[in-house]
Amino acid sequence: MRAQQDHERLYQTMAIIVANIPIGPGTYRLTLLAPEITAAARPGQFVEILPGAKAAMDPLLRRPISICAIDKENGRIDLVYREVGRGTRMLGEKQTGEKLDVFGPVGNGFVLPDEARKILLVAGGIGMPPLYALAQSHPEREFVLYYGARNQQELIMLEDWALLKIPVKIATDDGSSGFKGRVTDLFLKEAGTAYHLCCACGPRPMLTALAGILQQQGKKGLFSLEARMACGVGACLGCVCSTKHGYQRVCVDGPVFPAEEVIWDE
Repeated sequence: MRAQQDHERLYQTMAIIVANIPIGPGTYRLTLLAPEITAAARPGQFVEILPGAKAAMDPLLRRPISICAIDKENGRIDLVYREVGRGTRMLGEKQTGEKLDVFGPVGNGFVLPDEARKILLVAGGIGMPPLYALAQSHPEREFVLYYGARNQQELIMLEDWALLKIPVKIATDDGSSGFKGRVTDLFLKEAGTAYHLCCACGPRPMLTALAGILQQQGKKGLFSLEARMACGVGACLGCVCSTKHGYQRVCVDGPVFPAEEVIWDE
């Protein structure tokens, strides 16, 4: 059973925008100066951002965004988001030097077992950024990334992975880059079994298929689940998922769960 998050390490702050740069179609990389949140942040956690002015209550709800990179020395975190609605479109209009009301870091992130030295990462679309934070934070481990997207244009941050000297194996739905097909098919074709752990983040169908592969191989996985969140602090119960321990809240009991504990066929 997952441990409850330590709420004493949650902070609300007015973070300064250091950069808000387009990195793909409708996709941005947002760098925030938020020393307290950065000091407490761990790979796999996320922050809750209020895109508009708090007094205006428009939009009313915060937007949960996974932490992509953690720069503890300079007190900065990077977030990657895609414009999918009014709130994220408002974020896309923000300029360097403006401030954002940010709450976090929220949730339970990736905790790697000591014996897991070779780790395979599997990302689907915008689920890739939290895996980058994981690899960046553990230079002592060996990683390989399997990265799936709809097309070549939606592949982001490939240069960042190259700087970490981590191999990236690409799958696109239309075959415009790398393997043509689903990233789980590429994983099954090439990954083999000479690894200790699989960490993944992406759409539910991808995670369901990957969980089945790991079960067949007798391998363990740590999966970051995506869910619609309203409160982000476990109060509204709007983001529950079914596990072997009963219903769990993705926001505070997760978002990272052992793959074998999630009930995938519901």
